[in-house]
Amino acid sequence: MSKLYEKLEYYAGRTPESKAFTYRREEQYEGISYAALLEYVNSLAASLAEEQGKTIAIIGNNKLEYAVSLLTVLSLIGDAFLIDKELGKEDILHIFDLKKPDLILMDEELGLSFEEYRVLNFQEVQVRMQGIVRGKMQSRMHETMQKDNDCEATASFAGNLILHTSGTTGEPKCVMLTEENYYGVIPELNRKWEVTSWQSCLLIIPLYHIYALTSLFHGLYAGINNILEWDYQRLQRVLAETKPCLFMGVPLIYNRIKDAVFEKSGAKIKIAVALSNLLFKLGMDVRKKWFSEIHAYFGGNYVFGVSAGSLLPYETSRFFHDVGLPIYNVYGMTETSGPIAINYKKHERPDSVGEVLEVNEVSIEDANGDGVGRICVKGRNVVQGYLNDRKAEGFRGHSFDTGDLGYYRDGYLYVIGRRKNILIGDNGKNIAPEELNQKILKHKGIHDCNVILEKNQLIALVSTELGEQEVRRYLEKVNGTLPRYKRIADVRITKERIK
Repeated sequence: MSKLYEKLEYYAGRTPESKAFTYRREEQYEGISYAALLEYVNSLAASLAEEQGKTIAIIGNNKLEYAVSLLTVLSLIGDAFLIDKELGKEDILHIFDLKKPDLILMDEELGLSFEEYRVLNFQEVQVRMQGIVRGKMQSRMHETMQKDNDCEATASFAGNLILHTSGTTGEPKCVMLTEENYYGVIPELNRKWEVTSWQSCLLIIPLYHIYALTSLFHGLYAGINNILEWDYQRLQRVLAETKPCLFMGVPLIYNRIKDAVFEKSGAKIKIAVALSNLLFKLGMDVRKKWFSEIHAYFGGNYVFGVSAGSLLPYETSRFFHDVGLPIYNVYGMTETSGPIAINYKKHERPDSVGEVLEVNEVSIEDANGDGVGRICVKGRNVVQGYLNDRKAEGFRGHSFDTGDLGYYRDGYLYVIGRRKNILIGDNGKNIAPEELNQKILKHKGIHDCNVILEKNQLIALVSTELGEQEVRRYLEKVNGTLPRYKRIADVRITKERIK
């Protein structure tokens, strides 16, 4: 029996009426308990009894049918092959060349068709999981599970996850994650984030991403209410209606919320933040009262948010901490089954990706004089290699080369950028633009930044409302903290968002 299924049984028995999922059905948000979820999983599994041991692809939005399909396949049926719903038919068929599914469970609203494959749409999945067609299929499932050998196989069964990734080279690849890979980090995550069963978490990141999957598995481990949504245009509404305690986002979402606050309040918010910080140092926490509108935007029950995918800009992270809405940077990738390092309460550095998790062993290889080198990872979270290509670039022995450059400081891991983005100066030294962008973005008046190399000179493209002289004076201060070969030679200012 899979660890996921064990948890479903545990909460269905211990707190049967507590919510497992809040999901959208047309325009309304509805809930399903852990007891009902277990019934749905068992019912769908009964209808898929003949698919045991096979590979089942799942394509769709963050709907209840998607979540139940995923849990059913992984817990009782076979391998779950999760496909990016944004891909076109030709791209998906190309991925299927890497691993052919035996069956596809698919959201009919996507408008895709795969005549050469067996397909079950989400409407049919809904019918089956609600038990309307149990009949002979469920009886056959029970008969099969009564046999000694099959009972033993079922008890030890745990399906694999197959995920599509671009890898470290940009070429399309698939990785297969075992239960030890995708579930091994979950207990440690829960221990450090201190999540309790009364809480809830909004999952708006697509569930075919390892970040969202880790969040989902963690939520089910903790016995919380997992809120499913897929439309970013409805973000404010789902926050207001479901009032999540935890929010799993990406820098783009947090940046847009921060920008909207500054656009509305301007200088007032800056003054309020400065005074609030001063009072906080004196032992007075007025953040929830003074910044009540921002707290209300997130629903009023916010405990913390998580940001992954890329490093959250320092100014954005600092802003949300200053108003009493902490956001924790997390660093990981598909090949490492999710998180490598995390920030968490009382163990956080906004400009860092956090402390390396105990299940991982991270080394900095080929470090230069500043301690910057290749970030390589070992551990039970690291997959064995790419599907059909276990000797692929990035996998070296038992270690995985992430393709990122970074360093350690005081026990925290810092990622300065992708090696492929590195700029090479006329002196031959490597310069990570992401590192310089982060330093420049520490000024709260600078909204966006991108450092480029032109004619052997570093140019900062800056989005800001500040005057040019003020920006140049600030860059002089930044340059004073940098070695000569990393200093900014010139600046170009725009009021538009930098692409």
